[in-house]
Amino acid sequence: MKINSVTDINGTVIPFAENVKTEQSDFSDYLSQAQEQTKTVSLDDIFEKASKTYGVDEKLLKAMAKTESNFDPNATSHSGAMGIMQLMPETAKELGVMDAYDPEQNIMGGAKYIASLIERYDGNVTYAVAAYNAGSGNVDKYGGIPPFEQVQNYVKKIAGYLKNNDYEIPQQADLVSYTTTQSVPDEEGEPQTLGEQITDKIRELFTYDEYLEFLELFLQQLTERLQQKLNEKTQNVTELGEAQQNAGQDELQNTDSDAYNAYQNFPSNNRIAVLLRPNNGN
Repeated sequence: MKINSVTDINGTVIPFAENVKTEQSDFSDYLSQAQEQTKTVSLDDIFEKASKTYGVDEKLLKAMAKTESNFDPNATSHSGAMGIMQLMPETAKELGVMDAYDPEQNIMGGAKYIASLIERYDGNVTYAVAAYNAGSGNVDKYGGIPPFEQVQNYVKKIAGYLKNNDYEIPQQADLVSYTTTQSVPDEEGEPQTLGEQITDKIRELFTYDEYLEFLELFLQQLTERLQQKLNEKTQNVTELGEAQQNAGQDELQNTDSDAYNAYQNFPSNNRIAVLLRPNNGN
């Protein structure tokens, strides 16, 4: 790899030391290979797969999905819950869901989560559903469905969908197209995110010396920029202080002048002073 220059945060182009590598197209080629791909999947197929994988009734999964997002893979709640099963970011991370807007990852993650809750509450699906919505802590605290209107309505809605067989995916919503990035396994066979893939590629293309050289230049430019900002603030504070000091001196001068005039005029203007004034024989 050959780096010719670096642009700092002011937009100034800074020449960079010559490097021996000349593979200038490798990284851009790699990025083009990692472009997003469009996939079309059937939600019905995913729910069936999730049900078989985690042993959760497919009807329950669909009723939950309908309640959570109405089968919208792009849904995002005001609290940050994502996708069809409305997974919170931290929950998605714990479940191994790398892209919560990927319908298959999302539904599989939601199925895994509700399965663990059903097991936790010894097969009590009502408690598990309540915990999915309000958290296990609240269910444990109240020994059942928490006394929160939102949670109680959530449980009732899912129960109603199951009772009335109203959980089927609308035909227009079943086939979902979404974008995904290529995923390659790491050394341990685990899938990598695009960011992890890019990081690995950068490590392949940069030598350690190149990295240190770049880091040194970056820190130098950052230090100069921070010093410039500090100097500007110092100058502003100095100018402000001088302005305040000048204003204070002017006010003091005005005050002294007024006091002096009052002192000079006191004997002639004050009635008591006039009465007590010596007459000097007059």
